[in-house]
Amino acid sequence: MLVPFRVLFRAVELLLLLPLRILQLLFSGLAFNPRLGVLRYVFGAALVYVVFAVALVYVLAPIRGEIGHYTLGPKLHYDAERWLATALHDSRGSFVGTFDPRLDSLRDVNFTGEAIDLGAYVANPDHKSIPVRQVPESFWQCIVYHEDRNLGGLLNPFGIDLPGVLKIPFSTARRSLAARRPVLGVGGSTLSMQFVRVIYKTPPHSNEGAFIKLKRKLTEWWLAPVVYRELTAGGDDAGLKQWAANHLWLAQRTGGSPLHGIEVTSRIVFGKEAADLTVAEQFVLASAVNRPIILLEGSERLNAVRLDRWRYIIEVRARTCAEKLITDEALQKEVLFELVAMASGPPDPKMKPRLHRALEAHAPALATVAQANPVIRANALLPSARYGIREEMKQRFGFAWREHIRGVTTTLDAAQNLDFRDSARTALATINTRYADRISPGYTLDPAAINDTQRSPGVVIAAANARGEIVRYYEQGDNAAYFGSPFARRADDGHYDANRESRMVASTGKILAAIAIANTLRDTPQSVYVDPRAPTAGLDTCARGNERQGRSALVSFACSLNEPLLTRAAQIGQRPIKRLIDGFGFTMPPPNANGEGTPPSTAAVLGQIAGAPRRVHHMAGAVLASLTGNGAQPLPQPTLIKNYDFALSEPTPSDELAIVPNRLIRADGRSTLRALLEAPLCHQAAGRAAGTLKELAHWCARRRNSVKLHFAKTGTQVTEDRDATVDAWIAGGVQFSSGAAYSYVVVVGTGSGSQPWAHKLHAAQVAAPLVDALLVDLEAEALGQPRKRTVGTRSAAASN
Repeated sequence: MLVPFRVLFRAVELLLLLPLRILQLLFSGLAFNPRLGVLRYVFGAALVYVVFAVALVYVLAPIRGEIGHYTLGPKLHYDAERWLATALHDSRGSFVGTFDPRLDSLRDVNFTGEAIDLGAYVANPDHKSIPVRQVPESFWQCIVYHEDRNLGGLLNPFGIDLPGVLKIPFSTARRSLAARRPVLGVGGSTLSMQFVRVIYKTPPHSNEGAFIKLKRKLTEWWLAPVVYRELTAGGDDAGLKQWAANHLWLAQRTGGSPLHGIEVTSRIVFGKEAADLTVAEQFVLASAVNRPIILLEGSERLNAVRLDRWRYIIEVRARTCAEKLITDEALQKEVLFELVAMASGPPDPKMKPRLHRALEAHAPALATVAQANPVIRANALLPSARYGIREEMKQRFGFAWREHIRGVTTTLDAAQNLDFRDSARTALATINTRYADRISPGYTLDPAAINDTQRSPGVVIAAANARGEIVRYYEQGDNAAYFGSPFARRADDGHYDANRESRMVASTGKILAAIAIANTLRDTPQSVYVDPRAPTAGLDTCARGNERQGRSALVSFACSLNEPLLTRAAQIGQRPIKRLIDGFGFTMPPPNANGEGTPPSTAAVLGQIAGAPRRVHHMAGAVLASLTGNGAQPLPQPTLIKNYDFALSEPTPSDELAIVPNRLIRADGRSTLRALLEAPLCHQAAGRAAGTLKELAHWCARRRNSVKLHFAKTGTQVTEDRDATVDAWIAGGVQFSSGAAYSYVVVVGTGSGSQPWAHKLHAAQVAAPLVDALLVDLEAEALGQPRKRTVGTRSAAASN
């Protein structure tokens, strides 16, 4: 009965002892055989190394992988995810580039492009790559064939390849003999080891010594099993494929950093997304691993190397993949034919012609390098919008936005917005020259004059279409002031807290007063309000005096008169106006020292309510929607983002304010509302423009055939010194004869009562020329006309 068990146990014992017996025979016959002379030392060292290699691959690697799973697993994922880039597309779907690492990175990423010596640690420059949604299968198969053929098999079960380790002594001997000095050889680095190089920036260097190289190799052996364990957990190699597609170095920008990952490289090299690559193109990019494509031409010698490298990738490595991996004969012939066609020379970096023309026109010094550099390309094509896009994502999804979003399509046409940017900058330079004596020392509006001693107050210009999509965007500054004050952005999660906003909206708040008055259905544009500071004569002008007389509602709004509107707003009652303040998302001023709050009517008329320029813009858009008959549909806040490309699933966004205009603006009061808000542009006294926006009177709908509707309201925020300018505002909306409608906001200022930047400068002087430039641009777009450059002067004469 026990005999079978004895035989079985004996067999197991012999099986376990067999490796030891073999080692004993090898050591006694080779390493300790005196008849071999000095060769026994060579054989002994070789046997010790073989034992080390086997133990490393089959004993140490799995143990290290399991222990590292608990000690290093989260850190590995963090270290990899922080280098994933965010792709940017313009409104036409054209690839613009990727976010600058300074906008798209965690704080410990080295975005300088240079190694930073921190003593015991050197922070090497980090890469950025667009995460691929689905790894192309042919790309993966070709990479495995060239770089890790034994992946997951008997010779490489845990991330370290046994033949690769065994190869190192032979390679060392061969290279040392060739160099006539000790040179450490190379072994077959597995994909896991290459990931360690990329993630921890320890690539081989031509000048590294033997000991540095040995240290690097030991580091790769130490971490590779952990990487392999993390990326193949549960037998699923999807993570391994993702890292291979996202992090490997595939192309070299001449004079710059390399391009990592198939997604960004395919867009630069072939001008298409990774999902659209042909099998031949997938093979080419997979074959570029460790032999990156050189993208741009340079010196004669570099061009020769570039061509030689390209032909080696095509004719040797990619062709090998086609011959070894494709079993379908027809498909193989098709792929080989495509490879032959590509072998003539490396392609130039791909870029949409209109975007390249825009770079040549607006950033000629960057036009060439930007073709192969997605970061420089995005910085040049979306110089200010990139800050706004980042801030909008942060406010919507918090600091964790980058964990979910792999790309965004902006609402802007990059080329058109660059054209407008030039117009805005020209207008600002003109304003600065005209009013230089009123601008405080240390400040300038001229973009070209900004330096360490001359800074600019914040400048925001934004226009959105009827859907709330921003089509023109300009900011002078890098803190995205359009989206709110920095103080109102929560430091713990990045979301915007409107209750913490401190930027007062000045007299643009009278738009709320106009809505409240129109909603009563009792007032008309000719209703009379008492003005205790009226002139003796000329009541239809904006003149002031000390007489107590009645002035029309039209004049009160045309001239932004506080006293008549304070009285009328208070008569309406506080509850209706407070409802409008809350409905449009504004914040009431804080109570005074006695705990007394400001009445909503006073806060609205005097512009003491606080709101980001985006909130004011949203209000203008709601008024425009109401006046154009589109007030029944919810109107979201103006946005720079047309749609998101989520990496996995859509995260839960923060609550966003959407306004249904008809719930705040009564339909029966629209005619009165329109008349009151058109008055700053259209009011005349004695046949001459007399409103606060008389400089833009030629844009009044009654005087311009191309304009169907146009309203606007100014506002100038000052300190206790009424002549100390803090902010100059204009908010409005325009509909052209084609039906195209746009809301807009312009604000120039610091947003802080403690930082006035000018003396006796008001919205009509500072913001009106910027609105004129904006309207010229929007009119050309709405009517399908060539863009007219008439910045700094009045646009074409109005026609009746």
